[in-house]
Amino acid sequence: MRRYLTDPEKYPQTRFDLVKEAVISGLVVLVLVVIASAALGVPYVKPLTIQQVATSEPVLFLQTAAHELDDTSAIAQYGPPYNNGTGSLQAIGSFHPQTLLGVTTPINPAQVDVLRPLSMAVPLDPALKPALSRWAAASRSQQDAWVNAYLQALSRASAAGSSVQVPMAADGPVPAMLSALRALGSGGLMSGALDRLNPVYRYDVAPSLLFLQGTALQQMAQKYDLLGGEWGIMHDELNYPGPWWLTPYTALYQIPPYSTSPAGDLMAAYSMLIILLLLLAIPFLPGVRELPNKLRVYRLVWRDWYHSVERGPGAATRSAQAEQRRQAT
Repeated sequence: MRRYLTDPEKYPQTRFDLVKEAVISGLVVLVLVVIASAALGVPYVKPLTIQQVATSEPVLFLQTAAHELDDTSAIAQYGPPYNNGTGSLQAIGSFHPQTLLGVTTPINPAQVDVLRPLSMAVPLDPALKPALSRWAAASRSQQDAWVNAYLQALSRASAAGSSVQVPMAADGPVPAMLSALRALGSGGLMSGALDRLNPVYRYDVAPSLLFLQGTALQQMAQKYDLLGGEWGIMHDELNYPGPWWLTPYTALYQIPPYSTSPAGDLMAAYSMLIILLLLLAIPFLPGVRELPNKLRVYRLVWRDWYHSVERGPGAATRSAQAEQRRQAT
């Protein structure tokens, strides 16, 4: 389609220094950012760490470690890619996309989160060796009985600051093991022990992050109103309203069946994928791709320009030619 008045000399011209404008605007933005930072501070809280949980929430730390020890934690029952559990498995009908690749990152929570860090601490605390030996020699049923007894006693525990008093119970070596584990956590050594898959260089911090998965992270999320039931996937701490560009996605979480189905995340993801594919297909769909020419919304957006052109010399001829070209397309 031919353009109206393609000769640039027929338009008003003015000098414009792009570099000068960029420098000035950059300096203005920099000054505003510095002032806002000084007045408001950093909008994000510090990341949650194992040391923080072990120090400020000792009972929660011991409960988390006990559930890791008897394979009843969130990660132990999570499912692919960590194990064959079904705790976090979502499906649409019989379709389980989470299981397509299977268990690609196998994790044994009891071994990774409790037993291995304690075995690394034995040279520093030789008194741990008898407790670990007793645990290793016991049957699985006996180990589960010890952990269950410890969890029941822990529900009646009293915490004063960072110290915890757990009532006596038939829990075998579990109290000694988990007390030593909390000492590692309080000292800031547990994260390094969990992530030490490679003895020299460590790049994978997933084990220490997965230890906090479950109650610890949920309590922190609840404190800052970041639970999925409130925001869907719009998680952004202390920064209302969060990533607003995800509004179409997270809006699905507010309506059934997305808000009521246990597979709501999966349904929302596939719904947005279908919408994306439809948008990509618009140029190839007969009838739909002609809508811009038929609706002529562009003339409403650029109405001043079209009015000025159509009122000029030869406006009637140009308007008729444009209408003929529009009808021809």
